[in-house]
Amino acid sequence: MRKFILLFTFTFFGLLTWSCDDEMPSSGSIYGMISDAESTSPIMGAQVILSPGNITAVTGSDGTYEFQNLDAGQYKLMVSASGYNVNNRQVTVVAGESIICDMQLKKEKAMSGIELSTKTLDFGTNYDELTLDIRNTGTSGNIDWYISNITENWLSVSPADGTIEMGKSSSIKVVVDRSYITSSEITTFNVNAAGGSTSVMVSVEPSNGGQGGGDNPGGGDNPGGNDGMSVWSGDYRLSAEVTDCRRNGTQVIFEYTILNEGLGDVDDFRIYPTECEEGSMSLNSAKTVIVDENHKSYLDSDYVFNNKSTDQYWPIITSLPSFVKAEGRIVVHDFESDSKTITIRLGISADIKEELSDPRIYFENIPIE
Repeated sequence: MRKFILLFTFTFFGLLTWSCDDEMPSSGSIYGMISDAESTSPIMGAQVILSPGNITAVTGSDGTYEFQNLDAGQYKLMVSASGYNVNNRQVTVVAGESIICDMQLKKEKAMSGIELSTKTLDFGTNYDELTLDIRNTGTSGNIDWYISNITENWLSVSPADGTIEMGKSSSIKVVVDRSYITSSEITTFNVNAAGGSTSVMVSVEPSNGGQGGGDNPGGGDNPGGNDGMSVWSGDYRLSAEVTDCRRNGTQVIFEYTILNEGLGDVDDFRIYPTECEEGSMSLNSAKTVIVDENHKSYLDSDYVFNNKSTDQYWPIITSLPSFVKAEGRIVVHDFESDSKTITIRLGISADIKEELSDPRIYFENIPIE
């Protein structure tokens, strides 16, 4: 009888030990290193986005990243870094396993004489259509351009190619078909011109029903709920809002705020006007673009930000403390009397370790009072 009790006791506790120690894992992970395709050197500050979910990691000084506690299934990794073309890759996560996913980035080929209004298009939960502007800033005549590398059936552009006269711009409609969108999606396409190519990143979230009254691209607020109006930042660490937009004779006075929510205290923050001198611009910056609903450009303007002022030729250089709203104003001269909205893509830069993912603040289709 004693032998039976001992055997039963051993077997019972053995089962308990097996059930506790050998529980099946329910999640996995992805890790790897991002490096330069030519030099194989690690790239610090590369942004790695995991979708669905659009979870973001930034590589450290050794170029490494990691995503933990992921459900088993298919994922897409999208990697971007300043000066490089975007790269992406499909990865299968297996419960209980760590998947290695090293990726390399190729350096962008400069598009001489071409300027894009943005390299990031975030459709959020509501927007089906956004606009990308290509500007010929060269001095050698017309420039031909075309769009390539569209790989998703939910994304389309129109037109897909064209010619831009010197000093002029072309506007491209970028459209997502939300009937295909059931989870967070991210992809890229390429703009090719003047012997070079650059990537434009597109992200979209499943619809929450209806357009124009909810979240805007990049998470900005939509003051007043106007259809087609949107405000967002090209970098998630900054937020912006419109405080006033009114007509004063032939001028339009546009007032706004910028809030630094994650850059840390910035000692050197710059606003770059429409015709800023090239020598005054940093490598990770962009000029301001001002247009109306008919895509007419406006260059003659005056700028005030953080109590400092300038004209359309020289940048404003100031500080941008954390979590303090900085006020700005732009006075646009000789604005068309019959134009009803204004779009301002504000060119900026910040002297920080991790560069801005997109050096612009976007005020799109703002109604003029």
